Amino acid sequence: MGVRVSSQKKRLNKSHPTPPTEPIEDTCNTCHSGHSSIIRQGRQFHNTATSSYWLPNDEEEMDRLVGQHFALKTFFDGNVINDPDILQLFDNGAKVLDVGCGPGTWVMDVATDFPCCECIGIDMSEVFPHTIRPSNVIFQSANVLECIPYPDNSIDFVNVRLLVMALRKEEWPVLLKEIFRVLKPGGYIQSTESGLIEDGNEFICRVESCVTEEMIERGQDTTIVYRLQEMMEDTKFCNIQQIKKDAYLGQQDHVNRALLWNIVSMFKSLLPILDNKLGVEPENYPVFVEQLENELQGNPATKWPFFITFAQKPLQHNE
Repeated sequence: MGVRVSSQKKRLNKSHPTPPTEPIEDTCNTCHSGHSSIIRQGRQFHNTATSSYWLPNDEEEMDRLVGQHFALKTFFDGNVINDPDILQLFDNGAKVLDVGCGPGTWVMDVATDFPCCECIGIDMSEVFPHTIRPSNVIFQSANVLECIPYPDNSIDFVNVRLLVMALRKEEWPVLLKEIFRVLKPGGYIQSTESGLIEDGNEFICRVESCVTEEMIERGQDTTIVYRLQEMMEDTKFCNIQQIKKDAYLGQQDHVNRALLWNIVSMFKSLLPILDNKLGVEPENYPVFVEQLENELQGNPATKWPFFITFAQKPLQHNE
């Protein structure tokens, strides 16, 4: 497998796209779509006891996630790893699953690039479109830690992106095993994750220590991206590779500016979560966010590392 990421141009469909397949209801008897939300200081958050996700799930957050998608697409020069075998799979009409799809931007973008593919997005919150979407896309509400509502050996390609603030440390192996289960022999997983912000001045280091403290309190793994290859190997994936690329938040090109906007927007939304740890009163939080944006662009240079980890389910897998 190669280690580059491609910018795919829209593929012409050789035939009519296969209508997406609805999930198999009896695949897992614990699947359900129940979830609730809570309003905190004007923002809507998950209110599900089993979830450690701590970003909002309101329209403002969906706007941030859409912008984040296109920033990462440009940053990595495409949505899908530029591997000839994977691209051939997509060109021939793959069954593609986006786990934790949010507003569905990645899966709809891929469905447009590859109209012969059958594309599915699942998320615990129904923040994805219900009507306006490509004809080869369906969405399903599901908690993937309970089950992915599809049969064994039924998916060609699974995408997972930025779940570092959504999963507890012990939940990563559970997710990887579920993805391994639903992948066809020879199918692929592509995981995009970020590390914590690195370097920067004393102000940035203090902010990052507060984020680290919050994640640890929630049982999350701040270093998961550095252990994903080993975890995939333990799950019996093969052909595991990882790409690392750093965003430099003080640089003025449009991609790094977009990622700067993304992280500043993220901190704007975290007032109800981080104000006490940061020692910032709610009325002074906008001033803090403005200072954060300035400090992220200062010296020493602040970088935000991103990683794409990808792997394959063996062609011959013994259960």
